[in-house]
Amino acid sequence: MSELSTRLEALTGPSREVPLAQQIVEALSASLGDAIFATELAFCQGARRCDLWTISANSSAGFKARAYEVKISRADFRRDSAIKQREARLFSDQFFYVTPAGMMKPDEIPDWAGLIEYGDGKFKTIIHAPYRDKDAPTWELVVSLIRNSGNVNRDTDLLKLRLRNAERQIAHARKSIENQGRKAWEFGL
Repeated sequence: MSELSTRLEALTGPSREVPLAQQIVEALSASLGDAIFATELAFCQGARRCDLWTISANSSAGFKARAYEVKISRADFRRDSAIKQREARLFSDQFFYVTPAGMMKPDEIPDWAGLIEYGDGKFKTIIHAPYRDKDAPTWELVVSLIRNSGNVNRDTDLLKLRLRNAERQIAHARKSIENQGRKAWEFGL
């Protein structure tokens, strides 16, 4: 490893290959604005989990809740069912499958779900999920959120601070690379 690579890793952390499902969940989470969200939210005493569950913090919008289930293969999608997604649907106003672009045909999506495709770092809604009135939260859901069965985020100020810190680190890394006579794009910056 060159000295420059070592310094870059010290500034930005070790490089890692992020699994596609995790990339999709992270990109979705980053696109939520001020919504409260939980990843890997457990329902049904942990027997069922939702990849990403969100709820708007805005009372005038009715505290809209959405469930997102990420599927990265057709086989993974075929193993899913309305029964498996029952709790996620009960506590959400909308339910979406999120897949890599072109993986699913719109007619394969159940009538109770929407479809969002992810490709080239962007999301495109292919099928809008139908709205339904969500059930009131159960104590089981409340406990699941409190236990933080995933990553519950509600403080946008903290998220904004993390983003500013990451942007500063990237700018510092870019400057260090350029001071070495190299191009930042060679390192993915």
